[in-house]
Amino acid sequence: MLSFKKLEDILEITIKWELQMSDLYDVAKLGLKESKAKELLSFLKESHQRNLKILKELDINNYGPDEWIKFTADFGVFHQIPQHQITRNSTAEDIFSKVSLYEESLQSVYKRVSEHTVSESQTELFASLATMKGNQISAIENFMESFLNTNLG
Repeated sequence: MLSFKKLEDILEITIKWELQMSDLYDVAKLGLKESKAKELLSFLKESHQRNLKILKELDINNYGPDEWIKFTADFGVFHQIPQHQITRNSTAEDIFSKVSLYEESLQSVYKRVSEHTVSESQTELFASLATMKGNQISAIENFMESFLNTNLG
């Protein structure tokens, strides 16, 4: 179980997780061979960077008083992105599947935090972070569907 006394603590750890996600995008781009896949990954990375900037610039004083926030999460998923899961031999499908899986894990944490805050503004903040992750996931899924249909059809 993760417990936080201050909203600032939650934001610090989520920024750390998002930085790991940023690194994953960089590694994934190296493994892609198809130009369309590289273009999508560049778009996702830019979108991620914009969202990360917003997260870093949040003024936590605008989201109500600090309080204990407790929730259960699979913290091990976020400790570190497993090394060598994406290689130069990975297919675009494998790469986007791994990127999507990590994005889904982050989305799940944001949703859980939003369900355990008392302040409405804090709930809205983490719900909006979950929505941003959902947008990234949708873009990946749409690309994969299109990519597979193009290459298999």
